Amino acid sequence: MSNVPTPYEILRNTMYSTIATSAPSGQPYAAPMFTVYDPARQAIYWCAARTSQHGLNIQSGSPVFIVTYDSMAPGGKGAGVYLRCKAGELTDMERKSEVHALLITKHQAPYWSLEDLEAESPIALFEATIEEAWINKDKEIEGHFVLFRESLALNELNAA
Repeated sequence: MSNVPTPYEILRNTMYSTIATSAPSGQPYAAPMFTVYDPARQAIYWCAARTSQHGLNIQSGSPVFIVTYDSMAPGGKGAGVYLRCKAGELTDMERKSEVHALLITKHQAPYWSLEDLEAESPIALFEATIEEAWINKDKEIEGHFVLFRESLALNELNAA
């Protein structure tokens, strides 16, 4: 693929990511969420109801897989970043304040104020720490266009 964004550009510029988890029964669940990437911590953040299905799955210890991609990219110009993460609710108010500022900067008008993220609120701020990453690539095999995932070193997520 030519002229495709770098993994960092994809994570920095894309407004939504798909957060995939599984219930204790094994039932998969995926949800599109407003997300923000913090390159300093190599983590993805989003807000959601604690009682949302993916929130409950995360609370039960579900692994998290996140895909971030520009769904409006023209054919041959798109790229996606795939992330295997460990996720949980962010509880420290100082960190919540830092992450909330990142969300405001990226999204301009987040749904929730910092006060909405207090401990007794039904809204949680989730943090997914990246453990493994891939980017999609393409190649031709026997005259056929084929997409595949290529492993990324975590430091490649921050290369502009």
